[in-house]
Amino acid sequence: MAKSSLTIPALILAFGGGLTYWVMSNRDTTPVGLTTTKKVKIDDDLDNGVPFGSNGDDTYTGDFVLGTFRASKDTLPISSDDEEKPLLVILKNNEPIEAEIFNTSDLIEDPEKNGLEEQKRIAINYFDLLEKYAVKYDTDAQEKIKEGRKMFDNKQEAESVFGPTMTLQSHFVW
Repeated sequence: MAKSSLTIPALILAFGGGLTYWVMSNRDTTPVGLTTTKKVKIDDDLDNGVPFGSNGDDTYTGDFVLGTFRASKDTLPISSDDEEKPLLVILKNNEPIEAEIFNTSDLIEDPEKNGLEEQKRIAINYFDLLEKYAVKYDTDAQEKIKEGRKMFDNKQEAESVFGPTMTLQSHFVW
């Protein structure tokens, strides 16, 4: 029988070695930057990416890809392998700077709901996307987005320019 004085230190060494192996094998080894496995085609108009504008010499675009993006070694990686929810990668002069998982159904027309309302939904989602990123990188984008969004506004004004008291409406008091 082995001496009991050596059993406890041997167990401690074995446990420490196993713990060290487990910690080292579970480290995140995702490379920093963009690792692309496939480019996702959403629409013919968006084959070259989503243009987010420019600021000086820098141009900003967005691409839909399957893969992994990690901004720096201190951040967690973002990964997607589903074509319904690819990564929207924001590129500054064709270099990735930011990414998020994007739902493609926001920009794809539903065949069951074909019509003006569906086109309006897609346009509003596209303007939301532009507003989220283009305003961040392009100084003139806010005005352009407001002009484009006016075409798809649901607001209708029932009152005249002078207000409700100056118009002949059903609630007018004679």
